[in-house]
Amino acid sequence: MSTFELNRRNFLIGAQALAVGAALPAMPGIARAQDMVKMTYLTPFGYIIGFSEALYADSAGIFKKHGLDVTVEGGRGSSMAVQQVTAGNALVSRTGGTDLIKAYARDPSIVAVGEIYQRDLFYVISSKDAPIAKPEDMAGKTIGIVSAAGATENLLDMMLAARDIPKDEVKREVVGNAPAAFQLIKQGRISAFIATNDTAFQLQSTNEPVLAWSTDEIARCPGQVYMTSKAQLAEKKDVIAKFLAAIYESVGAIAGATDVAPILASMNDKYQLAEAARDDKGLAVLQYAAKNLKRAETEKLKSNAEAWTSAYGLMVKAGLIPELADQNFYDDSARLLAFP
Repeated sequence: MSTFELNRRNFLIGAQALAVGAALPAMPGIARAQDMVKMTYLTPFGYIIGFSEALYADSAGIFKKHGLDVTVEGGRGSSMAVQQVTAGNALVSRTGGTDLIKAYARDPSIVAVGEIYQRDLFYVISSKDAPIAKPEDMAGKTIGIVSAAGATENLLDMMLAARDIPKDEVKREVVGNAPAAFQLIKQGRISAFIATNDTAFQLQSTNEPVLAWSTDEIARCPGQVYMTSKAQLAEKKDVIAKFLAAIYESVGAIAGATDVAPILASMNDKYQLAEAARDDKGLAVLQYAAKNLKRAETEKLKSNAEAWTSAYGLMVKAGLIPELADQNFYDDSARLLAFP
């Protein structure tokens, strides 16, 4: 098992990347204001550095460069994201692959159109003093989850199913997605919790005795995907393609770092980032996020079909969804339009 390791390298971005944003208004290729296409993008939850590819695309003017006037709204969970794209209130949102499959089982009107993290961003976090190193270690224990019936509880059930462990042998407690949940381990209230890789990184950066490993090691799933409704994809495929092209440009700017501080400042000037409360204002978190964006840049936001097949099979085995005749969870057409 490969455990999560703190990466202390600085991922720096050149002055030329910042200059792109500064120079955008003078660039002849940018659409005029009256030519801008308005759209709404909904984050999964609030404004955090984990969503930097969209926040920076907005704050640096990259969306405008691609002819888009994007309103970035902070969401409040995957259920809200599905509801808003289904209702047409948001053209695109972001969610976990398992969240999308679960929603699709209820209403196959939504679809993934690209993937920003090609592996799931969730980690099982425990203390090195009492490690939870595999699903078998969870039996008879209490495991923290971000929210009831959400992505982290789904992943917990899928990991248990993968190792044929009855789900009722593991208790669950909602602890949220923040480093503070580690204190519950120290207090003996939980044995481990499932949270994002950013949370694991922040704990290790403060030298907590953390053992953390990716849920993908047991339950391979699509990571964080962009989703829309099938109706909106049919009607506004060109707009979604422009959105993906802008996201890709933003990803390249962040992942090609020589100094991420100007990028962080750009986002913080417009959005109140949750990580701004840290002593370093979130700089180390953004440096780590830059590394995680490199694969999305290489793959041009492409999703892996095998991950969808794996996730679907484990979700059926865990009893999270019934068997489905329609398994068209992912549509690559807008991405191919963006990157012909």
